[in-house]
This record gives sequence, C-alpha cells and structure tokens, in this order.
Amino acid sequence: MSKSLVEPTQERPTTISESGSRQWLYPASFAGAWLNRRTVVNVVLMALFFGLPWLEVGGHQAVLLDLPRRKLAFFGLVLWPQDSYLLWLLLFTAIVGIFFITSQWGRLWCGWACPQTVFMEGVFRRIETWIEGDANKRKRLDDAKLDAAKIGKKLLKHAVFFVVAGHVANTFLCYFASSERVVEMTLQSPASNPGWFAFMAAVNFVFYADFAWFREQLCTIACPYGRWQSVLLDEHSLIVGYDRNRGESRGTKGDRRKNPEQSYGDCIDCGRCVAVCPTGIDIRNGLQMECINCTACIDACDDIMVKVGKPTGLVRYTSLEELDGKDHRFVRPRTIGYGLVLVIVITVFAVVASNRKMVEAQVVRASGPSVVTVADGWITNHFRAKLVNKRDEEARITLRPQAGYDFRVPMNPWPVAAGKTATMEIFVRRKLDDFKPGGGDQVLFVFEHEGEEIARQRAPLLGPGMAGRPGGR
Repeated sequence: MSKSLVEPTQERPTTISESGSRQWLYPASFAGAWLNRRTVVNVVLMALFFGLPWLEVGGHQAVLLDLPRRKLAFFGLVLWPQDSYLLWLLLFTAIVGIFFITSQWGRLWCGWACPQTVFMEGVFRRIETWIEGDANKRKRLDDAKLDAAKIGKKLLKHAVFFVVAGHVANTFLCYFASSERVVEMTLQSPASNPGWFAFMAAVNFVFYADFAWFREQLCTIACPYGRWQSVLLDEHSLIVGYDRNRGESRGTKGDRRKNPEQSYGDCIDCGRCVAVCPTGIDIRNGLQMECINCTACIDACDDIMVKVGKPTGLVRYTSLEELDGKDHRFVRPRTIGYGLVLVIVITVFAVVASNRKMVEAQVVRASGPSVVTVADGWITNHFRAKLVNKRDEEARITLRPQAGYDFRVPMNPWPVAAGKTATMEIFVRRKLDDFKPGGGDQVLFVFEHEGEEIARQRAPLLGPGMAGRPGGR
C-alpha cells in the first residue's frame, strides 16, 4: 500500500465490542459543580413528574391526556377531538421549539431534561452504586463466579429497580387515566380493569428493561435526536467540547518525567473523562452523536486539572467556533429565524385557543330528498345541525324561531353531553304562497346557549323546480 494513503480506521458504537457483542458500560462515580446543578434540576423535574397528576388547575388535573374521554387538559386549557387543529398547532410549536433550543444550546434537553437521563443518572444509577458499589466493584461483581453474595446483590438490585419502575409506570398511567382513577383501580382487582392493568404492566416492564438493561443504547441507537444534530447544530451552537489547542499533545505524568524536553498540552491522558461518560465516548475525539451533553466529563476533567495545578475548563461548554479560536456569536440568522417562527406560532396558538367557542353549531342541508311540498300548501326543507359541546358539563342548545317560518325539531333545547357532538334534525316549513323562488328565500338559523347567541347562519330554501322536478324531490 502506498504510504501516501491514510490507513483506514474502523469505528463502532461504544456499546458494541470488536466481536460484535454488547459491551457493558460501567460509568465511574464523580463529583463537581455541574453534577450539583444537574441534581437540583433532577429533583425539580421529578417533583413535577410525580406531583402534576395531583395538582388541579381550573378544575382539571394539571396535565391529563384522558384517553377514554378523548380529552387533553394542559394547565387549565382543555382540548377535545374537535380541537384537533389546536393539537397540531401545539405539536408544531414543540417541533419549532426543539429546533430553536438545539440550534442555540445544543443537546440541552438530552443532558438536563430527558426522562431517560433524569431517571437513569438521578435514580437508577445511584441505586446500583448503593447496592453493588462503584464502577470497579460492579465490573468485578459481573465478572465473578455465581455465588450467594452475587445472587443476593443482583436480586436486591433488580427487585428495587422493578419496584421503582412500577411507581414510575403508575405515575405515568395517571397522565392517561387521571390520578383519581388510578387510585380507584389500585384498590380493585386487576380483573376489573384488564385493559388498564395490561397497559400499566407493559409500561412497567418497558421502564424496568430500559433502566436495567437497555440503558445508554436508547440514546445511541433508538433515539433519533442525536442524528438530528447534523442539521440542527451549527458552528456557534453550545456543545460540550475538548480544547485541543490547549490539551494537545497529551502526555501522562510518566511521559512528562521521561521526556521533560518535549512540549505537552494540559491533558495528562488520564482517561477520567471517558471513565465517567454514561455513553462511553471519548470527548477528546470531537463532537459525536453519542454525546448527550450531560457535563460528566467537565466535572471529571476539572477535578483532575485542580489536582495537577492547571486551569479548569479543558473540557467545557463551548462551541466549535470557540474551539477554533474564533468569537462565539449568540445571535445569528438561524436562531433569529427559528425564534421568530416560534414567537409567531405561540402567538397564533394563544390567540386561537383564547378565542375558540366552547359551544358551536353549524347547519348543512340534509342529504337525500330535502324538499317536500305537502298537500296543504306548505314547502318543507330538511336541514341538519351539527352541535358541538367542548365544556365539561352538558350543554342545552336552543334553536330560536323566526317569524314567517315554522321550525320543527324533535327537541328544543337539544342536550349535548360534555365533550361530545350531536346532530339536530331541523324541518323548516314555509307557506307556498310566501315562498320566494330563485334563492331569494333565506331562512336564518340562530342558536343560543344559556341565553347567549352562539351561532347565526343563513341558508336558502328550495322549492318547486329548484331541487330536480316540481314536487320538491
């Protein structure tokens, strides 16, 4: 092979060994300022997760996707299936928000707010360390022969994992069935609610399997967010990065003693940043898809720098431009564009949501034969009104009569259950002598609810010769 060619290198995920099998990671324990900050954030987020199902806003659970009733409650805002346009607008707002946050602050969500990171590093990793010990002890335990001590620790760990996962699963269920309903079902036999019990059991198993076995593979294999970085990040986005200009060339303490004349960077090649990484990457290799910006390598490196008498910040929050010695621009066209779109979408959502009608009515002409001329000289037109009730209680919608027209409806007012739609059949009778042909006869439909007008709509009456043939069919 020609010496001018670069020798090929084989890259593989950190969780896959050279043989292709699963490579188990043992992230080391560490301490530091960033860990303390993340711990505070974790506590706040877990308090919100476990507390919101028990918090009421405007008479509703703070956050509830009520599957049986097909209702979404979000901090006082209640959306029904009839508000599907608002749900799509809310989803679009979330997507634009992800674009904006990622372009500006990188994978802030992954390292600080993602439930996978919060529960894995804030709960399950701590339980594992408490039962099995630090990284070295955990590895030795896994490599050790099966004995009573190993079986006891493994059974205890997985039992605690399963119980904690069950509590998380039950809380997760509260967001779909309401906390009151979950408490009620908990006191009943599983046979009384087989569907919900199966759902909870499946979620419990998924959570347990994720935190006990799948772990970092959710971030590196299953989650697509890391792959979005290539299009969402730019040279000025905030990342966790290694300062190569300052750290290279690397040299251990032994190398520095043996070659005092050689110029070394600040990195002493201790590998501490790799040891604490929950996804097993080497941050010194540059920006990588597997990096979740959890700041573990920052704390680990800062601790080593203090011990060797070097300035902290060799690994830090930075940007690609800063690492190249250039100025970091916080405001740039991409973030301005995302920010403007986000503001516009939020404004549109707020305006539409605040002005939506809770009770609606719309009239359409009934399909099929809709005009009948009766023998006593009256013309009858058949209409159908769609009534929508977005309230949490029954609505009684009244059709107001109009002079000169005879309205015939099965019931008036018409009851519509909470969060439901109903159809009101309306027959409008008009004397043939008073009928104005050519579409000049317009009937006015006025609907009221609790004494207030909710809809007003005009529709032309059809008569002889206007709907096919004389006689009105």
